[in-house]
Amino acid sequence: MSEKPISSRSRRRASPEARRAQILEAALRCFSEKGYHEATMDDLAREAGLSKGSLYWHFKSKAQVFAGLLAAYTLELFQAWEREADAFRAGGGAGGGDGSVIALLGRIGELSLEHIAGQAALLRAWAEFVVHREVQDLFAEIYRVSRRELCTWIRRGIESGEIRDLEPESLAAALTAGMEGLLLQALVDPEFEPVRHWRVSWDVFARGIAA
Repeated sequence: MSEKPISSRSRRRASPEARRAQILEAALRCFSEKGYHEATMDDLAREAGLSKGSLYWHFKSKAQVFAGLLAAYTLELFQAWEREADAFRAGGGAGGGDGSVIALLGRIGELSLEHIAGQAALLRAWAEFVVHREVQDLFAEIYRVSRRELCTWIRRGIESGEIRDLEPESLAAALTAGMEGLLLQALVDPEFEPVRHWRVSWDVFARGIAA
């Protein structure tokens, strides 16, 4: 997300989509500086350069603002997954890897950790709101979509004989659990490096699922 200031003239002419993006950029700055719980809707409106009424026209609550941030960053992540998958389909391999499905899955995990761990405000809010009622349905849908995408590639690996004939849904769930476990440790320990540990963890996991 760009943090380039928006002029007052641009604010008056901004489309609803541009206005939402403006609010989300401001919210990310507020959450990073103050934390989710300390930041208020007044803070978000002030940071965005909008009236509180304008803010509430786009988002009815602070939880909805967080849900918007989560949806935007999830979209960016899935787009990064698709770029890796496109490179695989084109024969370019995954992240410079050997072109195997297992290499692609490992790269997807690495991208996910890089993407989420690099956003401290979102990471903290994720831990706080994974069971929050206002965003629980969104979280559930994100998990379903990500597991479904992982299953697509796992099945391809099984069909090609690269991956053992295991339950795709269970493998996808295990991959998700591994990534989240590393993120949780990064959340409570600022010195923990989830991407570095993922590479070792993935090597062990990949050996276990390889046919």
